[in-house]
Amino acid sequence: MQDVLEQTLRETGLYEGLEVVRLNNAWDTVIGPAAAKECLSRSFSEGVYKVKIRSGVLRCQLDMQKTVLRARLNTQMGKSIVTDLILY
Repeated sequence: MQDVLEQTLRETGLYEGLEVVRLNNAWDTVIGPAAAKECLSRSFSEGVYKVKIRSGVLRCQLDMQKTVLRARLNTQMGKSIVTDLILY
């Protein structure tokens, strides 16, 4: 049943959008709700997850943990889809 659903989502073009929603939820889980409130916009394309962060201090802290954050995101997603993380 899951294979049929996944195939239908891919054929209708909804799969990528669903993956972005799942990735955004994973990001909130990984960094926590307080830090997630500081995120203004997010985008995902070709393995690159970009997050605009309001607080310069938080952006600097997260930037130092990019490797760990990327690994945690991929773990939350259950597959390696994030190859690069850009915080701005």
